[in-house]
Amino acid sequence: MVYRLKKALYGLKQAPRAWYSKIESYFSAEKFEKCPYEHTLFVKYGMKNEILVVSLYVDDLIYTGNNQGLMDEFKSSMKKKFAMTDLGKMRFFLGVEVNQSSNGIFITQQKYAAEVLSRFGMEHCNQVSSPIVPGCKLVKDETEQGTD
Repeated sequence: MVYRLKKALYGLKQAPRAWYSKIESYFSAEKFEKCPYEHTLFVKYGMKNEILVVSLYVDDLIYTGNNQGLMDEFKSSMKKKFAMTDLGKMRFFLGVEVNQSSNGIFITQQKYAAEVLSRFGMEHCNQVSSPIVPGCKLVKDETEQGTD
């Protein structure tokens, strides 16, 4: 007997494209707009200047917005439509460590740097200073115009 699979199987070369088509259809049905410059970035606008931004990377996604209700609605909708795991606040994404606190959001690639040093046997090399002061808090310049 021969069977035909009616969905993409995880690990096959066509699986990422099939997944993207499925999630893109979901975003379209939920009234998200796809960014014309970054096809894995989707934005949904609500009433009263509410915004929800979703970034997709293969089968991982992160989202943010300015309205907790809109974000909760999105999370609930996604859980109904897809088998997914909520990992809570973002701690790692694409090799970048993210620390979120009331003092701000801080990012580092300390773990990645340690792995690179280890791979080349340089764990005990002489340190050099970072191109940015550790703990530097970046703030928006209110006098400048926004850029893309």
